[in-house]
Amino acid sequence: MTATTITISDDLKRELLKVAAQLQASSGQRVDYDDVLRFLVSKATRNLDLFRQACTPTGVSSAQLRKHLRKGRDEDKRKEHALERGYS
Repeated sequence: MTATTITISDDLKRELLKVAAQLQASSGQRVDYDDVLRFLVSKATRNLDLFRQACTPTGVSSAQLRKHLRKGRDEDKRKEHALERGYS
């Protein structure tokens, strides 16, 4: 593996050290900047994958989703009113 030098600001270095400390505390092993950056990149990639999955078309029309959402909200309101009547 070849090494590359990058320049970062002092505040970013402090933030990376905080992440390194958290990783080291949770893993119980020594952590270096390479480990921290790999962790952050994998986390960003995983979150991006979740975002893409959430935005993927479901095959259900928006009208059907809206109908299902309204039905659920109406059911929640009925349950809420029933609870209020029970405690009034």
